[in-house]
Amino acid sequence: MESREILVKSSKTMLTEGKNLEYVLGFLRQNGCSKTQSIIILKEIKKISLDEAKELVHFSEVWQDVSKVDEKLINNFYETAIKHDI
Repeated sequence: MESREILVKSSKTMLTEGKNLEYVLGFLRQNGCSKTQSIIILKEIKKISLDEAKELVHFSEVWQDVSKVDEKLINNFYETAIKHDI
């Protein structure tokens, strides 16, 4: 994975040059960033809230495969918690 500094700088440049968000998220993922790392970098480069960055990454095409797994895990957690009255 490239250094965080290089990833942030490159991502900012891409957005400035007019690349769309999916392109930037794809670049981050291809360069070894996790979903969480992508959220943090997106928050920084777009100067947005953590919640907004999480939503943009979670619902992006680039992260759909992971997001589907995340949703299943969360749903299983809640179903278990309700079943056991936790």
